[in-house]
Amino acid sequence: MKIAHECPKVAILVDECYYAYMDPSSTVKDEVANLPNIFVCRTFSKTWGIPALRMGFIISAKDNVSALSAVRGPYDVNQLGVVACQAAMQHNDYVQDYVTEVMDRAKPRLEEFLKSKGIEFWPSWTNFILCYFPDPMALEASLRSRGILVRPKKDENGILGLRISIGTLQQIETLCTALDDLLPASNGEPIAKKLRLSP
Repeated sequence: MKIAHECPKVAILVDECYYAYMDPSSTVKDEVANLPNIFVCRTFSKTWGIPALRMGFIISAKDNVSALSAVRGPYDVNQLGVVACQAAMQHNDYVQDYVTEVMDRAKPRLEEFLKSKGIEFWPSWTNFILCYFPDPMALEASLRSRGILVRPKKDENGILGLRISIGTLQQIETLCTALDDLLPASNGEPIAKKLRLSP
């Protein structure tokens, strides 16, 4: 917030698309009243589970929202999407139950599995993990053939890994079963030692 305080005439966009998975105190939403140059953006794609609608919203000072509304297109929001998002917001308990399942049950299960197989990964505060497998593209194709979608992604050092989104515990159990079939035995040792991560 230091930048927002020192540059009051500069618009600052804060992306909080994963805010529901993080510590509630990490949001800057409550700063909007004191810092009118802050724009907080959120989406219905993550915890709400409706990414295909491509819907989100901005939290900012009233004047900012009015200015944005004045220049947006007349048909940029699908009415069916609005109805779906309104319905989703009326079931916040469901969303909270889903977040709890992802973060307290499914994610620890996947992390435990990866450690048991000696697979290195970057821990995260959200609902995905970047994992390093010996042949990520071949593994991705094998998982896709089983109806499991993961995303090949390079890290900042150019090392290719697989970005795995965490779903329900049942979905993670299905993934672990597939990985157990597809990965070589490791005896707890890292399968790809060349990918040892820096501390």
